[in-house]
Amino acid sequence: MKLSEEFRSDSSFNKRRGITHFCAVYEFPAASKNAMADSSVNIFLICDYSILRSALRVLIESEPGLAVIGEAVDLQDAAEQIAKARPDLVLVDLLDFEENELKLLSEPQFANVPVLMLTGKHEIEFYQKCLKLGISGLVSKQNGSEILYKAISKVSDGELWFDRAVMGATIRHMLNEKQTLLDNPAVHRANGMTDREKQVVELICKGMKNKGIAEKLFITETTVRHHLTSIFNKLEVESRLELVIYAFKHQLIKIPTNGALLEKNGGARQAAIA
Repeated sequence: MKLSEEFRSDSSFNKRRGITHFCAVYEFPAASKNAMADSSVNIFLICDYSILRSALRVLIESEPGLAVIGEAVDLQDAAEQIAKARPDLVLVDLLDFEENELKLLSEPQFANVPVLMLTGKHEIEFYQKCLKLGISGLVSKQNGSEILYKAISKVSDGELWFDRAVMGATIRHMLNEKQTLLDNPAVHRANGMTDREKQVVELICKGMKNKGIAEKLFITETTVRHHLTSIFNKLEVESRLELVIYAFKHQLIKIPTNGALLEKNGGARQAAIA
């Protein structure tokens, strides 16, 4: 590269014109310019709404050095494409999803690429799940585009991007949780359950049968049975009665007062023996 002709380093030339400081303007050879263009960050975009996905693509590609090389509507769809696309970063913006779906991010397809997520959630539990899954960064949707660009740059370079205050609280929460697990191994088994499985346990303890649970959660009875099998294995219980006892003993469910548990299906007793 060479110094532009409009500036001269000759001190006498500068002094005659009252110039005491100057900025160097460099001209890059053609090969260097091409190298800069080739160093763009290739992004795979996951967003469940087409209009938002298009808007994000326009926003991202308006920033020099960023390019969207693939799109998907959900994590399952993305997992099948990422191996071929080989992006530098995966950007996730999902509005309608269950947190259990995030477990797909622990699949091998996502293992070698950093994941950055746009989120409107700021709960410690959500940050904790993301950390455990290996997500490299979370960007609040309340932030402007400049923050997103900076987060993309940092995460694609192998760094982490999390809100400092929430991150500090999350780490403290995880340390406290670790101590709890050491003090009470049963809690560790309970933490292995998904959110949906916890909902099933709660409804069982309220005296609901499989049909009622299916209607309540808008799932099939077959799915309810699958959840129960998984719950029994994780908690190491063999019947609904043992499950109800376990749930109350280890405070997975708050013990009701004034007969609050009794419902139209026959109450806790029927839940236990159904």
